[in-house]
Amino acid sequence: MDAVVVGAGPAGLAVSAALSARGVEHAVLERGRPGESWRTQRWDSFRLNTPGWMNRGLGEQARNAYLTGAEVVQRLEELAADHLVRFGVRVERLAPAGDGYALDTSDGALRARTVVVASGDQNLPRVPRLAKALPGWVAQCHTAGYRNPGRLPPGGVLVVGSAQSGCQIAEDLLAAGRRVVLATSRAGRLPWRHRDRDTVEWLAEAGFFDQRPQDLPDPSVIHDPQAIVAPGGRSLSLQALARAGAVLAGRLVAVAGERVSFDDSAPANLAAGDAFAARIRATVDDLIDRRGVPVPPPEPDPTDDPVALDPPRALDLRGEEIGSVIWCTGFGGDFSYLDPALLDADGQPRRHGAAGAAPGLWYLGLRWLTRRCSGVFFGFPDDAAAVADAIRAQL
Repeated sequence: MDAVVVGAGPAGLAVSAALSARGVEHAVLERGRPGESWRTQRWDSFRLNTPGWMNRGLGEQARNAYLTGAEVVQRLEELAADHLVRFGVRVERLAPAGDGYALDTSDGALRARTVVVASGDQNLPRVPRLAKALPGWVAQCHTAGYRNPGRLPPGGVLVVGSAQSGCQIAEDLLAAGRRVVLATSRAGRLPWRHRDRDTVEWLAEAGFFDQRPQDLPDPSVIHDPQAIVAPGGRSLSLQALARAGAVLAGRLVAVAGERVSFDDSAPANLAAGDAFAARIRATVDDLIDRRGVPVPPPEPDPTDDPVALDPPRALDLRGEEIGSVIWCTGFGGDFSYLDPALLDADGQPRRHGAAGAAPGLWYLGLRWLTRRCSGVFFGFPDDAAAVADAIRAQL
């Protein structure tokens, strides 16, 4: 076989479409169902934060539509029906073999001249070791397991992590009348509107989403979480959550019996979000200045309004009637099926851009693969086209 694509999520389907357009014989292997991660790792009120025009490859939709998780699954099911996808086939080992690759799967062995790994790097829940120290009567779940407030036991909720998922889940809990203690982390926030337009529209025109890792003044940015916005494309901030009733604490640093402790980083974490928002506005203002086209002045954003902080340094879980902890501590990717020679010391793919450590191996759908947008719908089609061109050239 000329090519095998591992994974039938949006990235895998994008490269399958690109390979088909170039006449490359290939198969797509998917260990679960269409949109498996979208089915099993999203909460009930989840919506995409990107408007319809940014969700490239998901089919026809209104320019400013914000799809629900269920709608994304439906779109992926429709797309998968048009591709050569073998569902329920798990790749158990992938290794170089001769002038191609050998794949051991749950449905037998395959050989392919080229392989595209599109299984994702945001589907393996990460939970810190502190979770094991919590008392047994406290209910725990990761972002991937949270569905809605009604599935949690009575009482308050400690949400650990205040990046994209943590802030959105905290907002979901507050709307249901739950008491929320939010153990904050350092994450940027995106002001959704600026100068009479959606900020993402300005940023796309400014080339923000096309920034390459090698062009960044500070390469550490590639490890930062996605900037915070609210479901459906709204501004959201830590101070807005505090005004809605959340208790903001610093980073969770210790668990001793029924008592948990936080560091003093809450003010700095809030300031980091504000600083990111200011940089985004400055980027837009610079674009406007260079164009010299009159636009309205900046409008007030209520999420910028300051709040008085009094972050707790410790919390008695039983005394404060905290019945649940939600670990919004991020995801990784499962690359354990790759031959060790293809991985670095941290178990991550060795690669240069989209190209893997061995000829004929390619990656798609990873964060910062080639550009800032590589890990989201907006970037999949272009990265897929580049990989498909490279595969056709090699073949």
